[in-house]
Amino acid sequence: MQTLEPQLLITDDDRDFRLCLGEALSRRGYRVVLAADGMEALEVLQSQHIHLALLDVHMPRLDGLGMLRSLRDAKSSLPCILMSAKLDESIVSQAKQLHTDQVLSKPFSLSLLSDTIRNLLTRCYGPAI
Repeated sequence: MQTLEPQLLITDDDRDFRLCLGEALSRRGYRVVLAADGMEALEVLQSQHIHLALLDVHMPRLDGLGMLRSLRDAKSSLPCILMSAKLDESIVSQAKQLHTDQVLSKPFSLSLLSDTIRNLLTRCYGPAI
């Protein structure tokens, strides 16, 4: 059985972090699409098939929680990982209400992120991905 090469959307306004994370995940076999904020990410989602989205909380124009709200309002069940260097109870609570699959506090290890991505993809799409 052939496996798919999952496509991830990395949305973060920190250009260096976005590029570094994209490179690291590409080396682990993922196709990666990058977006600088939630508005750009929503545009990507209209034109490309994405299997999982990584979203920074604090971004200009449309932040990660706003993007999640837009996705869930559109009845999207896209698996999402919310990331933030400034997590607090309010963010975690809102993330749960928006059915975020995972919330990670920056900085996190690449192995933790890789394991989280792999587990979410398997749970949502099965072992073929």
